Amino acid sequence: MKAEEYLKTLTDQIRCKMAREAVRDELLAHIEDQKTAYLSEGMEQEEAEEAAVREMGDPVETGNEMDRIHRPKMAWGMIALITALSIVGYVLQKLIEAKVVEAGGYGWLGSRTLLFLIVGLLLMVGVCFVDYTRIGMYAKEIMIAADVLLFGAVMLRASVINGAGNYIVLPVIGYVTIDYLALLTVPVYAAVLYACRGQGYRAVGKAVLWMIPPVWLVLHIPRLTTAVTLALSFVVILAIAVWRKWFRISRKKTLAGILAVTVIAPVAVGAYYWFFGASYQQERLRYILMDPQESGAGYVPLMIRQFLKGSRMAGAGTGTTPVELTRIPEIQNFILSGVIAYYGILAAVIFVGVMLFLLMRFLKISLGQRNQLGMLMGAGCSVLFLVEAAFYLLENLGVIYIGTFCPFLSYGGTGTMVTYILLGLLLSIYRYQNTAPERKRAPRISRNPV
Repeated sequence: MKAEEYLKTLTDQIRCKMAREAVRDELLAHIEDQKTAYLSEGMEQEEAEEAAVREMGDPVETGNEMDRIHRPKMAWGMIALITALSIVGYVLQKLIEAKVVEAGGYGWLGSRTLLFLIVGLLLMVGVCFVDYTRIGMYAKEIMIAADVLLFGAVMLRASVINGAGNYIVLPVIGYVTIDYLALLTVPVYAAVLYACRGQGYRAVGKAVLWMIPPVWLVLHIPRLTTAVTLALSFVVILAIAVWRKWFRISRKKTLAGILAVTVIAPVAVGAYYWFFGASYQQERLRYILMDPQESGAGYVPLMIRQFLKGSRMAGAGTGTTPVELTRIPEIQNFILSGVIAYYGILAAVIFVGVMLFLLMRFLKISLGQRNQLGMLMGAGCSVLFLVEAAFYLLENLGVIYIGTFCPFLSYGGTGTMVTYILLGLLLSIYRYQNTAPERKRAPRISRNPV
């Protein structure tokens, strides 16, 4: 039997079309190696090929075994955990909202919030079935298109609320938060780096340049917290690529340079906002750099710490009254604080612990991927969620006040949709971990070959 006939019969047994090409290439390499060995023993070409094919075993049996190995895997346990966290998070938001309304405050969970949650979960499952490796084939084009769309949205924004022009209004859909949409560039950025593998320091320079447009556009809105989250995610993705030896460079020197820039850049941005930023931005910087007792921007963190002062391990804290919730600005950003104060530290620890377990599990799975594109895209999404969770936790403990979004505990249509799209991408990477090929873009064929 010829090699082509053998491989055709074998790959026909594999139900996952995505895996067929990768399996075929791998087995063809084994056949060619064995064929070369037989040729060195004095066999003729045809005889050597047939002998090498026989060594591979029965094509149907081997194909069935390959089908068993290279089969998509659904992460049902993780999907169930995400669903449970989503439901519990929504219930916690409703409970804290009820406390605020009871005390004469305002409610924030509109009638569409539950709808956003349901649609988000369905969207997540849909994205799970999408072949994420296609992003790697057109990563640069997708990134450029995303930057152009973000530029248009930021520069032609329709609504400016509280000094931030981060909303556009679309027919039927309603308000869309621009800076949350920018977070979708994180996995695309990872795919751009994937396309630059094997290059030298120029690739690292280009990697830095690719970071700038989305971060600058989010800063221009201005949304400092989202810009920092985006920049940190980009930097970690680049550091992982360097550590995994994707580029022909000195790892130690490059990682040291990345660390230095990561320290210097926030200082430069902080200096800019200190001298040229809006008044509320300067107030927040003064809070960070000075004694909170001397800074007006420290009012909210002081309120949060006072609110949590009498918290117990379980149950409502001593002296906690619903009226205190109404005094905290943007109370919808402090759901975890409300959980600690009214239901106990243990309840908050359990929820946060389960959420961090999920995110760290995704990070571990991503870093263990054989497909290098999936490895970096998954790691980038996981890091993004971990950065968001860290900022949210610090804010809800009264350490900082920056305005954050947290998976499962924050409301809003755009943030919810973006969260579940990225979770769906992580599930897709898990699903196709044994089948996803290392795709390469087809080379362009010259019209005038020499």
